[in-house]
Amino acid sequence: MSLNEVKPARTDEESAPAVPYYWKSVDWDGLMRDYPPPPHFQQTTGKMSDQELRALQNARFLARMDDAWRTPFYDTRWRAAGIEPGDIRGLDDIEKLPTFTSDDLKEAIAAAPPFGSHQPVTAEDLAGTPFKVHTSGGTTGFPRLTLFDPVALEVQAIQTARALWAQGTRPGDAVQITYTLAMANAGYCGLYACLHWLGAMPVTTGSGVVTPSERQLEYALKIGTTAWYGRAEYLARLVQVANETGFDLRSLKTKRLHSFLGPDVDGHLRGQLEEAWGCPVYDNYGTHEIGQIAFECEAKDGKHISEDTVYLETADVETGAVLPAGERGNLVVTSLHRSTPPIIRYDLRDLLVAYERSECSCGLCTRKLSMFLGRSDEMVKLRGTNVYPMACQSAVTADPRATGEFLCVVAYSGEGLSRRESMTVRVEKKSDEIDDAAFAADMEAALHRDLSVRVAVEIVPPASLLPLTQVGSTGKSRRLLDLRQNGK
Repeated sequence: MSLNEVKPARTDEESAPAVPYYWKSVDWDGLMRDYPPPPHFQQTTGKMSDQELRALQNARFLARMDDAWRTPFYDTRWRAAGIEPGDIRGLDDIEKLPTFTSDDLKEAIAAAPPFGSHQPVTAEDLAGTPFKVHTSGGTTGFPRLTLFDPVALEVQAIQTARALWAQGTRPGDAVQITYTLAMANAGYCGLYACLHWLGAMPVTTGSGVVTPSERQLEYALKIGTTAWYGRAEYLARLVQVANETGFDLRSLKTKRLHSFLGPDVDGHLRGQLEEAWGCPVYDNYGTHEIGQIAFECEAKDGKHISEDTVYLETADVETGAVLPAGERGNLVVTSLHRSTPPIIRYDLRDLLVAYERSECSCGLCTRKLSMFLGRSDEMVKLRGTNVYPMACQSAVTADPRATGEFLCVVAYSGEGLSRRESMTVRVEKKSDEIDDAAFAADMEAALHRDLSVRVAVEIVPPASLLPLTQVGSTGKSRRLLDLRQNGK
């Protein structure tokens, strides 16, 4: 080879693979038009007419159907149900599609690890698109791995920003986020909502495991935290810590608590938090795969659904039949923005009530969700009565002798033909001076009224349930300890 034939060496820039820069991966102006952040949401999508919204939802649903047909998970399930491409022509046909649950997702992941047949992503795809992986809460078994592309990440942040704005947060607020920035996505929803879509300052202290509760309060005092974003159980835990250490919560600049109250039907937990913190508490509802689905506004009259991002149905727990608006059932969700993975008719097994669209005093016109009422897959049948562990929350939080912490322990009692399921509710007391017998008797009566069946109550010392309930940890709080699989 002559010197004239020698090719110049390639530069590092020419030989390096293309980098999928996050900031270039999204049409940001288009994203804001499609999924308006606040305050534009309040002026556009949040007050669409019924006809305009239905047309928008229908178009997005059909686009997600196209995505889903390209995945083995949906292709196999739908063809097994006798459905072929083209059979589903819009939302009017959605009930023809079978629902699925988290159990089906676990099977899909086991069959095609690590991400599953519902989100087929190759190494080449990972190299060409900036993905982030998040997991479910992992209260049972190994957490589900779910991929989030930039649109999924930003839309869930916009959902959260809409909630924060509707509840009073504005640019310049300091929002203390007590969800840990780890594998779960709740903390990132708050972080990106504040940083990308609100101009509020995120204070990412994480859970009590990451930043001790005493230090959480110190940060809030030093920084001037004006709002908190976290689980109600942990915000209640901070009240206990403040009482134990002599810290005055009213010395903080807190203006509002953005939280997830659970089945606080009678408002006891909300009332206690508002009394202790001296500010309003707002309820929200969200899920791992879909993001923050619904949120209260300052009117506190039901939770507004971000209807341009999700289509909701409620289904009968026993039959799976779709229920009319206003009836309690399992929430079935269809994401209108997620492509990887598409989520179509996912039965969350969360018990809620979804209402018709109506105009709110805040100006939004949306469907609304009730308070979270428990999980149907945690139901325990006691002497012919369906009992949901989370239904114990109201009675426990209403009693001033309780810390608010409880754990339902389900086991078998008796032998042979007399063997049956029994449930004992462990309730944590505030101090050792409390009369256990009197407290237990009163709690048994209160739970009997709420559950319509008698359960045993065991009073336990302060802070003794934390290792089991995991309040303040990085995962979900646990309210059910099921010993039946052990034969006990």
